[in-house]
Amino acid sequence: MKNFEAANQKNVQPNNPQQPVRKKYRLARRALPLQRALNEGMEYMYHDLLKRIKEMYSKLPNESDRLVVEINCKKDPFDPDGLWTFITPHLYFHVRCNYIEKYEVDYQFYNCPFEAEIRAWFKRVLHPMYTNEINQKQDFPAFYKAVLAYQPKERIYTLEYNKI
Repeated sequence: MKNFEAANQKNVQPNNPQQPVRKKYRLARRALPLQRALNEGMEYMYHDLLKRIKEMYSKLPNESDRLVVEINCKKDPFDPDGLWTFITPHLYFHVRCNYIEKYEVDYQFYNCPFEAEIRAWFKRVLHPMYTNEINQKQDFPAFYKAVLAYQPKERIYTLEYNKI
């Protein structure tokens, strides 16, 4: 049996890397005015909740509990729907723009010391129509370790400890 060889080596095309995809949040700019306003509100709420979550996590004495991954998916040329992702050893918090130009929040808890407070904030400021509690990461500790192993160092940091 003979191995396959191209008939003419001059015709062999290099394998080009995938081209950047169109970002859905950019397409969402053309959404109806009401949806644009809701998306802007979701963006504000994400940043507000993220600030509060970071404050809570900075009070944890164990340094490994304060090790987080924060990703600005808007700058990732290969993720079409992601906007922001924040991952701790106990929480997955992700905002994305779906195919109908609506911002949505996906989240998952794993033995989170602040789960009740975060759920109360979600209930108070985010409509259930825009939030999805997911359970896709069945083995959350393994998922978190894989994220730490895969992500570049500039996306991983330890929150400063605040005793107060």
